[in-house]
Amino acid sequence: MFDDMLEHMDDHGEHEAVLKLLYGMLVGAEQRMDTLGDWAERLAGANPTPLASRFVNQLGDEWFDAPAPDDFCAQVAEHVRRHLASWHPGWPHLWAHILRVTGCALALADDEGASPEEVYLLGVCHDVAKLDELRTSEPHEELGAAFAARVLRGYLPPDRIDALQAAILKEGDGDVLGNILHDADKLDKIGATGVLRRISTETRPSWLSSALWRVGDDLARFPPMHFDLSRDLAAAKREFLGWFLPLAESALER
Repeated sequence: MFDDMLEHMDDHGEHEAVLKLLYGMLVGAEQRMDTLGDWAERLAGANPTPLASRFVNQLGDEWFDAPAPDDFCAQVAEHVRRHLASWHPGWPHLWAHILRVTGCALALADDEGASPEEVYLLGVCHDVAKLDELRTSEPHEELGAAFAARVLRGYLPPDRIDALQAAILKEGDGDVLGNILHDADKLDKIGATGVLRRISTETRPSWLSSALWRVGDDLARFPPMHFDLSRDLAAAKREFLGWFLPLAESALER
């Protein structure tokens, strides 16, 4: 339906719609935009163009909710959010990524029979130290694994904490937790969420070309997935980018 509607737009109208959509994503890393509803309201609004509707619908297909399985998980998530917000103004952008990865990881866990509590905690903790790496120069994976050990002590058995740490450290290849985190994290780099993730760090229109190049590079380097659901999601995201990236790049070149 959306392809038919877009075909009836003249070239000028199509390019104007693309630019409006792209400019709408330039919110900056400091802007709190961590739900699908936030983006749907901003990009589509009351009178969406067919292009904006298609983009938001694609976001909806890619964006999974990340409800906390229990009160302890909710407390850890809030602890992570407060840690991120403690010093770096760009924390909302990272927090949105963490929530998307956690939601995708939960969807994969449901398909694979993994513990939703463990997967939720893994998702919210995996990039908790990403910003700390900027000022300490220590690998964020090592800092994140240490953070997880501190906050999970007494809630999970030691062997399960070790398993979560191994996944955060990217040492869990072949382990279901490590594979779930790998797929969920990589999937956020491509598709509509990948476009949004790259563009939304800045407010300058001059950033758009670089951001789209990053998405294309991530697509070219995209690794194999481990599960049927992640493979299906990757295929849908690839198909979307095959349509959207040339359209966006053409609009910027005019």
